[in-house]
This record gives sequence, structure tokens and C-alpha cells, in this order.
Amino acid sequence: MGFSHFLFFFLLVLTFSSPKPINAYPELIALMDLKSSLNPENVYLTSWVISGDPCDGSFERVAYNEKGRVANISLQEKGLAEKLSLVVGGLKHLTGLYLHYNSLYGEIPKDIENLAKLSDLYLNVNNFSGVILSEICNMQSLEG
Repeated sequence: MGFSHFLFFFLLVLTFSSPKPINAYPELIALMDLKSSLNPENVYLTSWVISGDPCDGSFERVAYNEKGRVANISLQEKGLAEKLSLVVGGLKHLTGLYLHYNSLYGEIPKDIENLAKLSDLYLNVNNFSGVILSEICNMQSLEG
């Protein structure tokens, strides 16, 4: 009996102390990809860590909705000066993306059109080039 109790306790501790599997958090993966593209020197967004949970309030400038999903990313005026490379597959619940007043450059990623719930998109006062794609302009969820 003693060994079975020990084994049960050991498995219980192991279960609750194991790190969260990354594939269970597509939002975390998307945020880490966004961080590495916008912040390759790791100067900003130091609270965005792979072992963290973006929906527990520990990720600076990330807000979550009542269902605990990433809803807003607010990176305005952060001094970001990189090419915007957006991976949106894991951000299905994003309603606000605030990247204005930075020095981001390159073309606006077409992937933005896949953010079906996005209502607020602020990209002004950056150094983007090219045209704004009609797919983005015609997004039904964006507020005008």
C-alpha cells in the first residue's frame, strides 16, 4: 500500500509541475514570433517569455478578453524599428492591434486579413511602403 500511495503522489506532483506544452498555446507561439520579429535584440517586451501565459496579465501591453484569450496588443510608441512580420494563426480572438508611432517598415502583411475579429488596427506614423491591400481595406470587422 505504501508504494502505491507514493507512486500516486509522485505522479500527481509530476502532473502539476510539468511545464505547459507549447502546442497547447497557439497564442503564445504567435506572440513569441511577433516579439522576435519586432524586437530581435530583446530590448523591449522582456515580460513576453516562452514559459509565460499571455492571458494571466504578465505580458506587458497584451490584454485578454473575458474568455482568457488574447484580445489586444498595444505596442504604440515603443521605439520599434523593424520590418513587420505578422503570424496571426494563433491570434484568432484579436480585436485590437496598436502599432502606431513606431518606425516599422516594409509592406503591411497580408495576413492581417485573417484576423476576423479585428476591429481596431492602428498602423499610422510608421515607415510602411507599398499599398494597403484591398483585402485589408474591405475587412468587415474593422471599424471606420
